[in-house]
Amino acid sequence: MSELTLLIFRIAFLIALWVFVFFVVYAVRSDLFGDRVKKLVGSAKKSSSGTPNVFLSSTQTPAPSGPNLAPAPGSSSPRALQLVITSGPKQGESIALTTDAVSIGRSSDSSIVIRDDYTSTHHARLEYRAGSWIVNDLGSTNGTFLAGKKVTEPTPVPLNTPLSVGATTFEIRG
Repeated sequence: MSELTLLIFRIAFLIALWVFVFFVVYAVRSDLFGDRVKKLVGSAKKSSSGTPNVFLSSTQTPAPSGPNLAPAPGSSSPRALQLVITSGPKQGESIALTTDAVSIGRSSDSSIVIRDDYTSTHHARLEYRAGSWIVNDLGSTNGTFLAGKKVTEPTPVPLNTPLSVGATTFEIRG
């Protein structure tokens, strides 16, 4: 093999090595900080007025911003529900639930931001459908657990049942 061929192989190997390093750094950065979010002009106005504040101290509870439609078992009248954090870094905080979907993850665009090593950027989503709250795992690495069982498909969440996302546990309470 000539020296020129050997030099070309060395340079190609170094380029391939650096491309690999950049991909690893990008993957780690996006996992830690989330993907960059592009804000549209029209959606900035809507999100600033219509999104409830979920970054609460452990004693604050937001005023309900919309209808809290969760009928009590055996009654036809709706009642207010709250998502209470029962364990984890934000233990004791509660968020008033409306009919709006609640996204949970490490990304800053999530409704509930959880910064721990076991929570994915976009981990899970709670949605109100047909009179009950449904949890959906969004392809998280470590999974979402309802009463200790891994959630693999959209699953109804009964009241006072532990819902675990990473190192944080939630309950929907009336």
